[in-house]
Amino acid sequence: MSIARRHLLGLLAAGAATALAGCGGGGDDRPPTRFVSVLNLNVDFPTADVTFGPTLVSQGLPFQALSLPVEVAHGTYDLGLTEPTRGRRFDFNLGVDATSPTLGVFYRSGASARLVLSPIGIANYFDSSETLIADLSDGAGNVETSSLAFEQVAVQVSRSANARLVLSRASDGVLVYDSALQRRTDALLIYRATQGGLVGVIGVNYGPGGKSAVVWPNTL
Repeated sequence: MSIARRHLLGLLAAGAATALAGCGGGGDDRPPTRFVSVLNLNVDFPTADVTFGPTLVSQGLPFQALSLPVEVAHGTYDLGLTEPTRGRRFDFNLGVDATSPTLGVFYRSGASARLVLSPIGIANYFDSSETLIADLSDGAGNVETSSLAFEQVAVQVSRSANARLVLSRASDGVLVYDSALQRRTDALLIYRATQGGLVGVIGVNYGPGGKSAVVWPNTL
């Protein structure tokens, strides 16, 4: 169903303590809700206007930026993203329930685009047929290695305070990304950072104050 205005139960500041609770408060007559944010990782959209049905919930969301959370009742919604300068638009069906992830990631896929509710972990949203080898070290000599094709996700095992992510092409071993040592985040999202194909990584933190996103620079 398309979202009705009554289902948009509020735009919450990023610091709202309830942003990750996964269920809104209120009396017995209030439906269960979830707070959903959108992360713009589509290099073709330097900014994006985000709508739930007819309702504009984020205007001019910059590339690599995270929207404020929107509280919505459980259900299926029409979510649209428009690049305002050229009018290019993509529309998606988004299902929200008690167990769905709370982060919607908008990313490029060839000449098109996709939006997924992204799980915690290391996710490869770099639109390429190349499989990436991800080596994640924890600063104490321990290394986790994962093979990530486009749109695959791997779990972070170590919970150390620091981490270094190194990415290489599986086909020939060529290094394409090195973060150097960074403060560890809950999720690491790999995406196309430039039109020419440079790999980028954003770390997402989940905490009692809400979600936050930080760019992990490439030191290569």
